[in-house]
Amino acid sequence: MFRSRLGPAVVDEDDDVLARRAALGDRRAFVVVVERHGPAMFRFARRVLLDDGDAEDAVQDAFVAAWQHLSGFRGDSALRTWLFRLTLNKAHNIRRKNRPEPQEPIDTSAPATADPATNVVGGALIDAVDRALAALPPNQRIAWILREVDGLSYEEIAHVMRTSRDVVRGLLHRARHTLAERLAAWR
Repeated sequence: MFRSRLGPAVVDEDDDVLARRAALGDRRAFVVVVERHGPAMFRFARRVLLDDGDAEDAVQDAFVAAWQHLSGFRGDSALRTWLFRLTLNKAHNIRRKNRPEPQEPIDTSAPATADPATNVVGGALIDAVDRALAALPPNQRIAWILREVDGLSYEEIAHVMRTSRDVVRGLLHRARHTLAERLAAWR
């Protein structure tokens, strides 16, 4: 496995140490950053852009920017928050230059179980949640994903979105209210 060749000294480091090492050109430290945060960044970009290919591009562009600008990372926020901000910037760039948002939500099918009824109900619920999320205004969707999926604090979300904590609280309130209305049949 690739991680085993990196050695525990690199893999076990916290994000601040990894960021400093990567800023000094340590590629192994940067690989750990990519492995540690890449999956969450992809999930986030995928939900923002509603397209797997565009999400991959956004994350790749975010990591290129991170590698180029890690020397300027001051640690005012957590490395994870800074990477989410880069991902959001790249997602906005892709949305502006490429194409309008797809009308169909992305496929997030649940893994099949032995019970066909469970598969049908679970798949229908996931589809309903995807449609409800896709219908939210982009800023509400972004705030909701960062909070409910990625577990960021209000302050971290405000940093990622370059807004205030109060604005984040309002976005989340409206997103939760709208989702509750749209998903009322599933209660």
